[in-house]
Amino acid sequence: MATIKARRQANGAIRYTAIVRKRLDKVIVHREAKTFMHRSAALSWARHREVELEIQAVPGRKQHGPISLAALIRWYIETFETISRWQRSTDWPRAPSSSGWRRPCNGHE
Repeated sequence: MATIKARRQANGAIRYTAIVRKRLDKVIVHREAKTFMHRSAALSWARHREVELEIQAVPGRKQHGPISLAALIRWYIETFETISRWQRSTDWPRAPSSSGWRRPCNGHE
């Protein structure tokens, strides 16, 4: 369950900190906090975070860890190789014109 704490700043404004904690056998396994200007915003954020954490904790739902660069490249090649043929672009590198490479616009070399 989330906790909302009110704090008075030096200028007199009140800020609300929403604290979301997830416990497993009396051990805190996740703790997160965020500060808002309005209590309703803090409550809304806390409820949404609690739901997200519950969805992630549902047994049978696959937990995704960090993806490796090799896996990302493999996915990219498998996905986009079938869409278009791999070939060089006609724009790069640009071929020199018949008179050689272009000179700067101001006429200096």
